[in-house]
Amino acid sequence: MSDWHPSAAPSWEEPLAFASRFIGRDIAFLYSSLQENFSGNTSYLFVDPIEEITGTQWAQLPALPADGDLPIWVGHLGYGMREDDTRGAASPVTLPDFRLIRYARLYRFDHDARHIDAYTCNGKVTDAPELNIATNAPVTLARLDSNLTRATYESIVAATIEQIRDGNFYQANITRKFFGAFTHAPDSWQLFTQLCTASPAPYSAYIRHKSTAILSSSPECFLKITADGTITTRPIKGSARRHSDASADKKIREQLLVSQKNHAENLMIVDLMRNDLSRVSEPLSVEVVEQSALYSYSTIHHLISTIRAQKSAGIRAYDAVRACFPAGSMTGAPKIAAMHWCTAQEKLERGVYSGAIGWFGAGDTCDLSVVIRTLILDGNRFEFQVGGGIVADSTPGDEWRETITKARGILSALGLKEEDLAAL
Repeated sequence: MSDWHPSAAPSWEEPLAFASRFIGRDIAFLYSSLQENFSGNTSYLFVDPIEEITGTQWAQLPALPADGDLPIWVGHLGYGMREDDTRGAASPVTLPDFRLIRYARLYRFDHDARHIDAYTCNGKVTDAPELNIATNAPVTLARLDSNLTRATYESIVAATIEQIRDGNFYQANITRKFFGAFTHAPDSWQLFTQLCTASPAPYSAYIRHKSTAILSSSPECFLKITADGTITTRPIKGSARRHSDASADKKIREQLLVSQKNHAENLMIVDLMRNDLSRVSEPLSVEVVEQSALYSYSTIHHLISTIRAQKSAGIRAYDAVRACFPAGSMTGAPKIAAMHWCTAQEKLERGVYSGAIGWFGAGDTCDLSVVIRTLILDGNRFEFQVGGGIVADSTPGDEWRETITKARGILSALGLKEEDLAAL
């Protein structure tokens, strides 16, 4: 299927600089632009696509070899892969529900050892490209729109709170989509490097495919499965805006750590993910190893929990991902009821957003992030999406402000200000 062979390894070079050699080509770059105590020590660059699979059904996903642990298929699983019977209108930028690509060349970067491993697949490698230079052309927007105005979003939040108080669900993740067009098709690599600078993250990703590109700076691990069957997920729920003043920022962190509302958000999703994992794991193996720990990023503070389990014998990586898909942090709880409500309110399909980005490998391994803080491009068109978990003691104004906070990294990459979104 995918027969990786070690090849001559280049000398160490920072992954972002090394990947810039391939500007203008279709590549997949899974980049740990921020190291944390649980991730960020490995990056992957995939070059020379040789096979592509797209589809709408889990049964269409490609088979994985039994032995090994290297990545084979790289790409995305969009929110359209969810298993409920509701759908909104087509997203402004439409990509397949899933797209997985196999490449002829792989570079694996070990950040700690400062070492690069190189592999080729069945000798299907083109000549190495000459160094390309980014255009550095200014990015200018011709149009910026949203599916929800501030007034509409706040009214939906208020209605969601009433639904929660009526007992229809416990939490729902209501999101807003922003979309529009550039005056001309931008340099997607330039935008990605700007995004990494503005919002470094352990799960940054750049996937360029023909006229489309996915640019992600996600801090959230959806599902990681290692060769020994260990499953790890790290749901994020609970957020607070970072402040430029150190003293004020410290106070914000302290308030987040004692916020009952934010801890309630996190606990509900932890329970949801524990339940999802229990369907594909050995009995009594599901364990919460970290609960609502505070992690700080360039623009935002988050509460993150860590859950681990042992995959049951006979369960494939796809089975485990399907059981947990989409991430509970992007739906609410109970999952199906919350998804139905969110789709009815948002009206537009989320597309890639709320799905997963990453790789599936031999030995039923995978490493997938949750698609948040992500810009989707197709020619000169773009979209991105932000949202938050609504619980009984949410307030509409605060939830609206949180959507602006979560867009700060993308706004910086686009040369926009928060006021540009607030005016919509």
